Amino acid sequence: METNSLFSKAIHPFKLALAVLIFCLLSFGVVSAGLIGEGPIVYWEAAFISLLIFVVFSSVLSFSYPDKGKYFLYSIISFIAIAGLGGVSAHYLSGVPIDEAGSFRWLYIVFTFTYLVLLSIVNLMFTIIQLAKKQDARLRGEVEDS
Repeated sequence: METNSLFSKAIHPFKLALAVLIFCLLSFGVVSAGLIGEGPIVYWEAAFISLLIFVVFSSVLSFSYPDKGKYFLYSIISFIAIAGLGGVSAHYLSGVPIDEAGSFRWLYIVFTFTYLVLLSIVNLMFTIIQLAKKQDARLRGEVEDS
């Protein structure tokens, strides 16, 4: 039985990053139009929320990607691109550098390491599941694919 779940599809991290960057730009447009938020810090919040969205989806979608090593590399490159482009855009649009934007500088630093740990945990969980499947197949006497 084939599932149509988003989480069973192998979505490349660059495609996810592009979708998140589009979301980030739309968020900046909404803020610029004055529809939500007041003040220059709202641009930094929009950039950080976009980064959070990428982290959550990237970590979950890494389960279904066939080549974990490449996914890990491309995902980190995408994270850096989103953090950089979002930060530069927020700085340009708000006129407030990250050092004057409150605690966002520390949030970016802490969240970068948190993301790396989360991605490592997800990949470790996948490896443990694969080992458990192989062991189960051995115990039942089934022939292994690999």
